[in-house]
Amino acid sequence: MSPDILLFISDQHAPQYQAGGQMPVDTPNLAALREQGTAFDAAYTPCPLCVPARMAMLSGLSPYHTAIFTNNDTLPQTTPTFLHAMAAAGYETVLVGRMHFIGPDQRHGFTRRVAPDFTNSGWVRPQKALEQDFGVHTQTMGYKWCIDVVGGGASPVVCYDDMVLDALEQYLAQPHSKPQLIVVGTYGPHFPYVAPPELFLKYLKTAQLPATWQGNEPWLNAQQRNLQEPNTRAEIVLACQAAYKGLVEHTDGLIGRARAAFDVFTQNRGTPALFGYLSDHGDTVGEHGIYGKKSFFEKSVRIPMVFAGSGVAAGQRITAPVSLLDLGPTVCDWAGADPLPEPDGQSLVAVLRGESADADRTVWSEIVDKLPQGGWTYSCMARHGQQKFITCHRDEIHNQLFDVIADPNETTNLADAQPDETAAFAAAAARRVDFAAAEALQKRHAAAAAVLAKAETGAGGDDRERYRDYPSAAKEAPQYCVTNLTSAPGKSQTYEFYGLPDVNN
Repeated sequence: MSPDILLFISDQHAPQYQAGGQMPVDTPNLAALREQGTAFDAAYTPCPLCVPARMAMLSGLSPYHTAIFTNNDTLPQTTPTFLHAMAAAGYETVLVGRMHFIGPDQRHGFTRRVAPDFTNSGWVRPQKALEQDFGVHTQTMGYKWCIDVVGGGASPVVCYDDMVLDALEQYLAQPHSKPQLIVVGTYGPHFPYVAPPELFLKYLKTAQLPATWQGNEPWLNAQQRNLQEPNTRAEIVLACQAAYKGLVEHTDGLIGRARAAFDVFTQNRGTPALFGYLSDHGDTVGEHGIYGKKSFFEKSVRIPMVFAGSGVAAGQRITAPVSLLDLGPTVCDWAGADPLPEPDGQSLVAVLRGESADADRTVWSEIVDKLPQGGWTYSCMARHGQQKFITCHRDEIHNQLFDVIADPNETTNLADAQPDETAAFAAAAARRVDFAAAEALQKRHAAAAAVLAKAETGAGGDDRERYRDYPSAAKEAPQYCVTNLTSAPGKSQTYEFYGLPDVNN
């Protein structure tokens, strides 16, 4: 009998933020999932940015092979995803909520969608419509402005995610004849850093400054320095930490709802079940002076990846590195579907059934980012054993090597102290990818996206599959709030604090 499979994919959840993690959060549902299943505690995203990570996840191909490095891109319709493979094997492939598809193809192998996305589906940002729907939170969706409004109150993210779970529960309450592959996509705990007020206040009481919050490490590379928020303050960091933890706890409640509904669904059908929880990338939440994604620091590039269900080894913790690229091969293997041709990921089914993971594997993550001095710059990360290497093209003088087990906060760069290991990683990176070729690919893709954006603007834009039914409270400043009063890029920032207890006490 074909197993029913549900994959719960959150957005921007750093796995250090959970019960028993480095940054403790009350996540009883995730804790139960880990206890009853197999958790991959060194899982990495192939790119610490939404669209490149998700398109790599679906296709099983690295960003270098998809040539997708930014959020303004998409897979060609001729590129198969593991959803196509599962549909070919007889599955109904169902998307409930978010996936961040760009362009006219909003399915890429999904045969059904039962809840819309959070973000716009086109090449052009529909600014006026977004302002109508998100109010004061509109700009805080982007990492450069993500600390403009921080606190506890109503939030578009929480409203959207609750809607997604309502839609899932309604779908699972209906009869379905085909075996089901259901992907549930939430936007949380992605910023805006606004959590339900009771959760924000709960975590504000215990919020602590990260050791690296000022971001003054001399070894930071050009890409990392470009991501830094130059005008942050201790109060901002503490408020962001509290809000993010609150969003993680709220997401955990949704995981519990999804799993409970899926358990009833599979029990009624008498089918074997596989439930997975993962995220596309993490969030540094102020560490190294950086908020959000795009860096290769652990809290940005590591992801949660947990599976439980019929035949999955219980209570198993895997410390060997794995990748989000492994999701498609694993799901296809588990369901008996034919695999996609030549994936960059690999099946983890044997590990889920109790066999040892490959402790000698090297896992990569990569991005091409635009820097202030102009042009595109390739950066990448490699994790092998306890070591992690980071390099930025044309800024190799700031290559980095960390022992992420002994130094989980990445405060000590070992590159100079261990030159042989650093050189070996650098050589492996150069063999794997032609840095200049990757930058040229992104330059061409950016030019193509600009043409598509102009064409879409002339046709009136495309905002068809975005959720828009938000209450007025979710568009207003939160009850407990830190507000940036001068959010124009390049200007010094001042902040207004209201409704907040004294976070220094």
